[in-house]
Amino acid sequence: MGAYLCIAANGVLPSVSKRIILQVNFRPKIRVPNQLVGAASGSDVVLECRLEASPSPLTSWIRSEGIMLLNNRKYDITEEKNGYKINMKIKIYGLSEKDFGSYKCVAKNTLGEKEGFIRLYEIPPPTANPKVTQHYEVYLPRLRGK
Repeated sequence: MGAYLCIAANGVLPSVSKRIILQVNFRPKIRVPNQLVGAASGSDVVLECRLEASPSPLTSWIRSEGIMLLNNRKYDITEEKNGYKINMKIKIYGLSEKDFGSYKCVAKNTLGEKEGFIRLYEIPPPTANPKVTQHYEVYLPRLRGK
């Protein structure tokens, strides 16, 4: 895909040129960088799908129960487009027990549909700094230098 310049020259001036834009239409392709994502309850997490499609697809995020997710205070859905490439992201705020499970990103255009799957699982929250229970002192011998 892209712009091509065709130049015709036969030794007789002037040469003639024509710019042609070539667009290839194809069904969506999805790549999920992290299919298994761990996060702690109460934290925020970002899920991501990278896709390619032409013509530009309709996209969505769907929970395993078939619930389509929309932008609101709980979910921040964004897309970064670069030509036929799209980076889909969903940020989920304040994770709770009901947020863990399966998510899918979906892309659909006139030539087909593709889904990518992500499993969000709970991990233990980070612990506070450990308490020092014993104190050790290390003595290094003095080195007599040159």
